[in-house]
Amino acid sequence: MVSAALLAVLLGACAPAGASFNPSGPCLADGQAEGAYPDLEAAIPLTVRDEPPTRLDSGRSCSAENLGTLSSRGVVEIRFAGALWEIGNQSGVTIARFAAPGLKAAWMAEFYEAGARAGRRTEDIRVTRPPVNGQTGWRLDTLNDESYQTIVVWPDDVPDAVWVVLTASGIREVTTREAHESVVDAALAALES
Repeated sequence: MVSAALLAVLLGACAPAGASFNPSGPCLADGQAEGAYPDLEAAIPLTVRDEPPTRLDSGRSCSAENLGTLSSRGVVEIRFAGALWEIGNQSGVTIARFAAPGLKAAWMAEFYEAGARAGRRTEDIRVTRPPVNGQTGWRLDTLNDESYQTIVVWPDDVPDAVWVVLTASGIREVTTREAHESVVDAALAALES
């Protein structure tokens, strides 16, 4: 199974006891399901490296636990869609699109950086600001246990929406940073405007 630490990108989606996920109406429980938000799912690329995703679904989070640092920015509910491409037992790509009123790419970057810095097995954390699809983005590179991991965040052309590409490469499957970088490049190429 792909590195859960990185590719569980879609904000957890744990429902509180007694509550069930319902994508319409008020957010009473975090959750995700295939087809929950078809408009968000439709924006996700159909292929990476000419391969369809292993999984595509969407959902929302409203719990403080899953919103993390976004709560301090005033986000009370965030919707998302994402697809996972498994590349090996410990390697894969997730492409996700997040939407919330007033959402900023900097807030999503902060969310992922806080998670990386809190990780017990995460080291060599590097944050850069590269151009991504004609916008200034955020890039977080780490070594997490035995996995090269990269998270790239940038604003969508649509207001209040943000793109995130997460790539995890198990060092026994993708043995060099250069090989990992080619996977990151392929994932970003799938979203080129």
